[in-house]
Amino acid sequence: MTFETQQGGGMDVAGRGARAAGGSASRARELAKLIERDISTGRLSAGSWLKQVDLEAQYGASRLDIRQALDRLEEKGFVKLEANRGYRVETFDKARFRNVVTIRAVLEVAAAAEVLTHIDEAGLERLLLRADAFAEAVKAETVVAQEEANYAFHAAMLEYCPNKDLVSMIFDLRSRVPVTLTREKNTATLLARTVRDHYEIVECLRAQDSAGLAAIVHRHTLGGIDII
Repeated sequence: MTFETQQGGGMDVAGRGARAAGGSASRARELAKLIERDISTGRLSAGSWLKQVDLEAQYGASRLDIRQALDRLEEKGFVKLEANRGYRVETFDKARFRNVVTIRAVLEVAAAAEVLTHIDEAGLERLLLRADAFAEAVKAETVVAQEEANYAFHAAMLEYCPNKDLVSMIFDLRSRVPVTLTREKNTATLLARTVRDHYEIVECLRAQDSAGLAAIVHRHTLGGIDII
């Protein structure tokens, strides 16, 4: 669904920080996640203008909560506020994709180093099962199952990273790449390489191979960067 611009209905830059009483921070966070999902899946297309009255009806929300949600999404780079025009869905181009993935690769390597010192045998076995599940999902060729299994592998691994702020930053960066773009780059060759990477990560963790782990995690995170 694409929303057209609302002339005169946008919130100007100077007034962006002004908040009327009665707005719910939790509701704004919830709405931001819903709108982010719809942007990520292409339901709200790149470059489209977001008419606030339509968003209110679409998500059953007040104007204040919608504005607060859009402000949150602007901070994350999903939308852009243009003076006297309103909010527009940002285009996620190749340069931005590279920027996000490159930053995430640095953070993933740092988190993996923490995981190496905290994961136990039970955790390794659990991670191996997650790697198996992703391999099976790739064989089944169901896109949603592949995405869920890949997420589950990384979530299971990062449970052993005690730096939860670091983990939160990683998942925030993961969410910034639209699902449509992720699916575009997930060729059969890249998926097969991802399967191998998962098993190699488990083996490096088991062998306490810090250098090998850093190399594979960095390469794995950057996977597909040259395809986009």
